[in-house]
Amino acid sequence: MPGKLWRSDSLRKGAGVTLVVASLIYAGWIVADLTVRDLWVSLPFLLANAFLIALLFVTVYDNWHRLPLAVAAPPDLAEPYVAVLVPTYNEPPAMVRRTLESVLTQRWGHDRLVVVVGDDGHRPAVRAMVEDLRRRFPAVPLHHHLPPRRHTPERRGDAKDGNLNSMLDFVVRAYPEIEFVETRDADDLVGDPDFLRHTVGHLVRHPDIAYVQTVKDAHVSPGDPFGNRRRFFYRGIMLSRAAAGAAFPCGSGLVWRRSGLATIGGFPTWNLVEDLYSGYLALQHGLRGAYLPIDGAVGQVAPEDLPNVYKQLGTWAMDTMRIFFWRSPLTTRGLSFRQRLQFLEVGLFYLSSVPTLVLILTPASCLLFDVRMFSSHVVAHIAYSALYVMLLAAYMYVLGNGTSWREVVRAKQMWVGLMFVYISACLRALYYGPHRKPAYRVTRKDRRAALYLKEVAPHLVLLLLLAAAVVRHLLSLPGSPAHRLDLGSVFWAVSYGTLLCAFIRRSWYGLGEPPPEPGAHAPDPAADVGETALKG
Repeated sequence: MPGKLWRSDSLRKGAGVTLVVASLIYAGWIVADLTVRDLWVSLPFLLANAFLIALLFVTVYDNWHRLPLAVAAPPDLAEPYVAVLVPTYNEPPAMVRRTLESVLTQRWGHDRLVVVVGDDGHRPAVRAMVEDLRRRFPAVPLHHHLPPRRHTPERRGDAKDGNLNSMLDFVVRAYPEIEFVETRDADDLVGDPDFLRHTVGHLVRHPDIAYVQTVKDAHVSPGDPFGNRRRFFYRGIMLSRAAAGAAFPCGSGLVWRRSGLATIGGFPTWNLVEDLYSGYLALQHGLRGAYLPIDGAVGQVAPEDLPNVYKQLGTWAMDTMRIFFWRSPLTTRGLSFRQRLQFLEVGLFYLSSVPTLVLILTPASCLLFDVRMFSSHVVAHIAYSALYVMLLAAYMYVLGNGTSWREVVRAKQMWVGLMFVYISACLRALYYGPHRKPAYRVTRKDRRAALYLKEVAPHLVLLLLLAAAVVRHLLSLPGSPAHRLDLGSVFWAVSYGTLLCAFIRRSWYGLGEPPPEPGAHAPDPAADVGETALKG
């Protein structure tokens, strides 16, 4: 195993160095070969490439060091008291029941566990379900907690943050001896039955660590069409974040040291959701976080219709951009240089949706207005561009730490498709400013298949623009010199058009099919690299 990890580490670094060198050569070719006659096209193209190459350099640096994917067996320990906070609002009671049953049947002593269900909907059905579980598991203190109503003076936080803070206050009053607090979304099952043994054991062994995050997986439809399992992030990127001391909470499958929460004043209420920003605050206070690549949370459902996908990913993007614009990692005190770059990369990732749109519009503009971006032969244009794109794809594949080529391609399709969602998130973060935020809406827990043409209207406009540009250019060629064929722009127009088509197809995903039952397509642990912990 050490040899295998060494080779993987060397491959990632070697691919990164190769890509950096290729980026410098590619950037040099662009600067040297770009025509200056039509600056209205060439200058945005140059700036867009400069931004993306700069982001790439940050990414290579941030992923230079990485923790191993394997995890040691959980330690034998005298089990301390742990409080599990489960906030719920409009999830079906049966779904919440399955989550609680997974919490109560993991390998942890019932006499060392306190479970609190924060019922923000104040629903009798949830109360009855909790009472039934209390009869089935009499050794576990199981509480049905009613947080203060929203927009009341007693409530500290508008949405999930207010629910969590109310449950935390209850635990502090009723169980002052509790040292560790787990947060678990109401629809997330416990993945690894030794989840608490791993996470709490890590906190016990490392008293300077404030929180431990684990892998969040999900039950998805075959092929995971919307990339909800996010294996590229949890099996790859998060290991680099952890190596830099910048692993951040993801809301569920997370255990806090209660003193760490006290240091940051409980669950923060500044952002739409509390998870990312709570870790950001903890690091500023000199606390440390950790990441263990075990299955800590497995979502019973995942967003698989475009409105729900847009809602979830748009919320995450806006939260990140609020931090990026108004609590910038470049100026915030308390972060190390590597931590600053890790959080900077997250914000630049979403902001890169703007130069991506520029790069899509560039070939259409060239074909529509007979503009030539480069003075070199078209074969050189395609050769440089295609080789660079292949090197970039290869690096993304290596970063995925075992993700398939299919997942890399799907990630590119989703990135192009979500471009407008991310641009909107950036603009909304600027519009609302540091002291306002939009109302938070909980992600739906069901799939509503339909033909969502409105959601892909911008994509259809872009696709038609690219197609019209190619057709117009080809129709203008008969009787013209052969050198007028702008094969480079045609190549890029077809490439981006193909990505747009792949995303547009998702606008009617599941139409005509019965909605899946929760957990109908469970994750396949055998398909994941390093999924099984090393024993001994």
